[in-house]
Amino acid sequence: MSQPVITEQWRKIPGFKEIYEVSNLGEVRSWGQLAKGRVLSARPHSVTGLPEVKVVRDGAKKRRAEYVHILVARAFPEEET
Repeated sequence: MSQPVITEQWRKIPGFKEIYEVSNLGEVRSWGQLAKGRVLSARPHSVTGLPEVKVVRDGAKKRRAEYVHILVARAFPEEET
């Protein structure tokens, strides 16, 4: 039986600066002046081991670590049926 092909989709992350996008496969990239679509490096959280990236929320000035799975959930909410 053949496996379904999953294509990567990118979306802006609600609540974060417009320069950030996340994919349905868990990649986060930045479109800042210097980044130009660079995929951000995820690192494991020191306690949970879950992948996190440093991003800037809307209205904030400093980068803050956010879990990647939370960013994916924000950008790809489940659709109501």
